[in-house]
Amino acid sequence: MSDTIRLTGLERTFQRGETAVQALHGLDLTIAPGEFVALVGPSGSGKSTLLNLLGGLDRPSHGELWLNGLPLHDADGDTRTQHRKERVGFIFQSFNLLPRLTALENVTVPLMLAGVPKEERQARAHALLERVGLAHRLDHYPAEMSGGEQQRTAVARALIHNPDLILADEPTGNLDSATGEAIMTLLRDLNREQGITLVVVTHDLDVAAYADRIVRLRDGLIAEIEEREAKEKRQTPPLADHRANAATPGRLTFADIVQTALRNLGRRPVRNILTAGGVLIGIVTLVAMVSFGVGVQREVQRNFESIGLENIFVSPRYGESDGFDPFAEPEIESPLTPEAVAQIAALPEVVSVTPILNLPTGMELSLTRGETSLQVYISSGEGMPFRFGPPGRSDMLAGTDLPQNQAGAVLASGLADRLLAEGETYADLIDEPLTLTVMMPRGDTADFSTKVVGIQDGFSTRSLDVGVAEREAMIAWWYDDPGFLARQGYDQLVVQTTDLGVVTAVTAVLEERGYRVQSLDAILDVANQVLALMQALLSSVGGLALLVAALGVANTMMMAIYERTREIGVLKALGASAREIRWLFTVEAGMIGLIGGFFGLIFGTLLGRLVDWIGHRFLINEGVTGVGQLSVVPPWLALGALAFAAFIGIVAGLYPASRAARLDPVAALRHE
Repeated sequence: MSDTIRLTGLERTFQRGETAVQALHGLDLTIAPGEFVALVGPSGSGKSTLLNLLGGLDRPSHGELWLNGLPLHDADGDTRTQHRKERVGFIFQSFNLLPRLTALENVTVPLMLAGVPKEERQARAHALLERVGLAHRLDHYPAEMSGGEQQRTAVARALIHNPDLILADEPTGNLDSATGEAIMTLLRDLNREQGITLVVVTHDLDVAAYADRIVRLRDGLIAEIEEREAKEKRQTPPLADHRANAATPGRLTFADIVQTALRNLGRRPVRNILTAGGVLIGIVTLVAMVSFGVGVQREVQRNFESIGLENIFVSPRYGESDGFDPFAEPEIESPLTPEAVAQIAALPEVVSVTPILNLPTGMELSLTRGETSLQVYISSGEGMPFRFGPPGRSDMLAGTDLPQNQAGAVLASGLADRLLAEGETYADLIDEPLTLTVMMPRGDTADFSTKVVGIQDGFSTRSLDVGVAEREAMIAWWYDDPGFLARQGYDQLVVQTTDLGVVTAVTAVLEERGYRVQSLDAILDVANQVLALMQALLSSVGGLALLVAALGVANTMMMAIYERTREIGVLKALGASAREIRWLFTVEAGMIGLIGGFFGLIFGTLLGRLVDWIGHRFLINEGVTGVGQLSVVPPWLALGALAFAAFIGIVAGLYPASRAARLDPVAALRHE
């Protein structure tokens, strides 16, 4: 059988500034399997240094250190971590139990680090705590237990993964004599029953008396070895029997990392909530801003699609302005006359042509029905269908919409309400004659007849739309030019093609005829580009807030590392690798970001809806209706906000997590 421990010429030198301090001087020592050895000596004799080397917490400067054939003197960090996880159990003078864990949970930590399932590790911990007499304290926290109970819990934790070697550093130093005796009796019994090699560092000769051998150290040298019991009298079970139920080597699972991170966040709830609040503010700003960008973009898309993406907007081409008369209107080179409209309508790919004719600026109008006369205004008719009502529903309350090239008037329901006599309905207004009176700035007036063809849903009390025939008559009177339309033409044409695929071909034909042509699809692309730019600019505000929040997360994690330095040392002593420590703190930082992002998403959505509601009330009061929801949080925005918040937390936690992973376990265990 291989020697459990074999030291050959072992040395350890520390650098203290420019001075080299040699803690161990060429130690030679062999410890047999299942042996109980006490390391005794004054402070500074090298006892703790030797214990750290045996546990793989430190590396020798020179010499060899073998444990069951493993060359610890040449082992890298991962190998030494695996050595602690599988073969070594630590018992500390100050117990070093994790304060946020119960006795049961503290004992399960080595198995958790080994990836043992939760049910199995809890069952094993329960059985072991019963054996050390703590069956009644399973759910108690360290602060709720006496010193002896805490040390018994620490003993159970050291034994839970069935190690080959138990290293105890002053295990009775913080206990009274009676409790200390009970702990040493327990350790001796476990050593003899299970064949675990036990190395105890102590100043107390009464404690050393429990050992098979006492190794006295002085100034880093072995001064004396005292045999307390003949080896042949010790009945040590084979090592294989002891390792039969050992934990299968594994790693800390992600589920345990998340659960541990959540538990750690509960340590400083106020500080962590304030830190997450910084992320919350950034996500609120980001979600609210982007949701408006998405909503406006969808509203634009909806309005364009309601018109039809197969539509083309045709405008006349104008010549250059007269340089001598800057107020003179440029001459129209390609007027959209009724003859041109007929030619365009005759194209095989064209379904319909709708002329648009704008009324002159400054035209004052009044509408008369019977004895009721009201001041009104007519929609500009700039190529977009006139709509009063909200999207997603039929807005015609009575009659029909204004057909192409037909005379007639469509009234907003708010205006129609003012014209109704008592007992009348909207249906009673259909085909009713109306008189439109136009007044020039100099006071001249003219009356034009029309009739009601439809009532549209709308809050405006002054809005109506009229057909091209009425517009032509008004403009001819305004300019005193009956042939105005034949010479000047319409302001614009809306050309509907058979489908979107022929838009390019029809556009080319119309451009060859000298007209200015814009397809709705191209306009939509430009609008989307502008909206995307605005969305990016608005999002940058939230991005700046998140940058500040990231600094807060980093600061919080640095404080957490300082407060939990000793805990990090304990986890490393129990077998946690640098990678697992890094993951623990990185996930914790990411969860701070995720929590802030979750509530930021909720509040950002509510803020967007509130501003949207206020905006709609304002628009309605101004007579603007038919606007859809402007604050929209699609699934990709919700998931993206959560992912981005978590990402911000993770990035902010990378440096603190790296600092935690690089901590020297020996120095961390000494941290107060």
